Amino acid sequence: MDLEKVLRDLMVLSGFSKNDALVLRETADVTLGWKDEFAQAFYDLLFSYPPTAKVFREGERAAREISLKAWYEDVVRGNFAESFWRRQWAVGLIHIARQVTNPYMLGMMSRVQQLFLHKCLENFEPEKAEQVFGAFKRATDVIAGIITEGYFQNYMSAMQRVAGFREGLVMRMLDLEIGRMLEDEGVHLSVEDWSVANL
Repeated sequence: MDLEKVLRDLMVLSGFSKNDALVLRETADVTLGWKDEFAQAFYDLLFSYPPTAKVFREGERAAREISLKAWYEDVVRGNFAESFWRRQWAVGLIHIARQVTNPYMLGMMSRVQQLFLHKCLENFEPEKAEQVFGAFKRATDVIAGIITEGYFQNYMSAMQRVAGFREGLVMRMLDLEIGRMLEDEGVHLSVEDWSVANL
């Protein structure tokens, strides 16, 4: 696990900065008031869609809402300490165990961002709404990236442990198999030469 590198890459590429945390912190007196609405909308959708509803155990919604509200509070207060990022990484592991796929997580993060944008436009002047939403969007993009990469790296690590393979061997096997899969898809390029423009 190289959380520091993943976090650094995501921050640079998304444009997330300490100023975003400051913007969020300065507007938390307004945005904290939205947490109950967010939790309600979030879990109403998850529980109304059969594929995501089956992820949950009987009677656990109240506990999940408390967790989501705590997460939301950390984000809108700009509480991005190392321990916060480590918890986001661990979410990837929890998602593997609970069969929460990355499309589920990314779809729901998009919903959270859309709702936050709507609330910003309702509560702030346009320029301020753009600033606050931009900070939230960049923060939650970094979070989504960490969860996704945590899911992937932890999944790979678990499979390597289960199979007893070293990482180098697994990567060589993957390179060969990905080459075959690209050919099956009609993409006759090496992985090194591949780009979306060539499809």
